[in-house]
Amino acid sequence: MTINFSSALFKALLEYLKPQKNEKILDIGCNEGYYVKRIEDYTENVLGIDASERAVREAVTSKVEIGDAISLRFESESFDKIYSLNVIEHMSDVSKFLSEATRVLKTGGEMIIVYPMEPVRGIQAIWPAIRNYGNPFLAGKIHLHRLTPSKIKKIIIGTSLRHIDSRFVFGLTEFHYITILKKMRV
Repeated sequence: MTINFSSALFKALLEYLKPQKNEKILDIGCNEGYYVKRIEDYTENVLGIDASERAVREAVTSKVEIGDAISLRFESESFDKIYSLNVIEHMSDVSKFLSEATRVLKTGGEMIIVYPMEPVRGIQAIWPAIRNYGNPFLAGKIHLHRLTPSKIKKIIIGTSLRHIDSRFVFGLTEFHYITILKKMRV
């Protein structure tokens, strides 16, 4: 498709997401909706949100709309499953991001988050830093956090989220972690 889609990452996402025909699924930070479009093959009830008006305007599917990841317009317990690919590392407040996603996730539902495996924060954001700022040393302005599965486990302590699994995934040109969280009854 484009650089915005990785078949390896999609394969890993499908393995954990296991989308079913009747499930409502939310993609948080979907960009132009390439993954949303592919998930439409499994369910009609998929929706992607992105904060970028340009991304929504250029979306490859009509199931993409403007949305704020830390202030979702949806009612509590609206979605069976949620996924978010390479978004959490850009959030200024990771806990707030996870809390809001948890709020709209149904009890028993799963959330799949994908984030870069970076030995140094921002190392996978060097090219975007050059493109956006003309300076590779500003990659830290793009990736605000260096996350690992163990950091995610610490962040969700005391929440209704439980860590199910994490693993390493090689995408198109990057290395990622994929973490699966489940919303439990409190």
